[in-house]
Amino acid sequence: MENQTYEDAPVWSPSYTRPKRLEYNGYVILDDVLEHQDEVRKMREFSNLIAFVTTERSLRCKYPEAAENEREEVMEEYLKEEGKRIRFLDSLGFAIGWPLPLSNLVEEMNLDEFRRHLRVIERHMPEMHLVDLVYILDEPNFRDVPVETLEAFIDAFKEVFPDVKTWFCYAIVHPQFLDAVPPRNADWLGIDPYMFRGDYANTAADFEVFYRESLACALEWVNRWDKPFLLAGDCFYSRDPNGKRPSRPATALWYYQLALTQPKCIGLIWFYYGNTPIESENLKGFNLSEAPEELADVHRGIGEAILREPSPLGLQWETFGPAPEA
Repeated sequence: MENQTYEDAPVWSPSYTRPKRLEYNGYVILDDVLEHQDEVRKMREFSNLIAFVTTERSLRCKYPEAAENEREEVMEEYLKEEGKRIRFLDSLGFAIGWPLPLSNLVEEMNLDEFRRHLRVIERHMPEMHLVDLVYILDEPNFRDVPVETLEAFIDAFKEVFPDVKTWFCYAIVHPQFLDAVPPRNADWLGIDPYMFRGDYANTAADFEVFYRESLACALEWVNRWDKPFLLAGDCFYSRDPNGKRPSRPATALWYYQLALTQPKCIGLIWFYYGNTPIESENLKGFNLSEAPEELADVHRGIGEAILREPSPLGLQWETFGPAPEA
């Protein structure tokens, strides 16, 4: 077969663009986004998904604590303030994830009360129509809730909010969790492998041990199900100097490279702890104001690569000429 020349090179074809791209570079912000608006605006340059967690209670998908006689008032005020945060994030063009504060009802398997509280949310937080996905229960493989029960709660949620996706993140951190079954009607899955722990020494031998124990299990598990998923990248660390160390730039880039190899992976999600630590876990995480510049640059680069327009790929791609104008 004769070599092609520039003159007889094939015309542009959509198949020359990247056939599989990640759609999202997202952050779970564990802080009040309204108190850090300039920082969140900067994040929009390299991120398109924000799942926000305003308090430690909302991290657990629960309302703020309140006395019995004040509970309804506290819930209504909470929803009003959360609606302001949703409107702010929507104004910046983020896809928005919200922790539905009803996990206690899910764990209690109280479907009737769950339905009633969905109507409360519908009434007091009309901004739900701006929410893209909700987080109903954290790490179901650690909870004593049958999958059939979770499916019933998802059906109940969809009766009220049919256009909002449901997302469940699983911590498949050991082979013992490989038998976990996700809800058939969940829209998205997520895996948080917790791969790099405090005693990780960045050696080949250590990498194999940690990979086989956690991330390899998580990937094996999530690829059993025909569902899109988000991969949680490593970025939080312990405030205890003897605990887990901050992630390295090379580690962050490695998660991006890994995500590109997973056909059902639609994006990355990172924990952005802001400047407010989650006290019960003694943790901090990546944030622009405290991260080393090299690490911040890697996060920006990953996000910019995901958000940019598709580009031609392949050997001698330049011989195919420009893409036709839309």
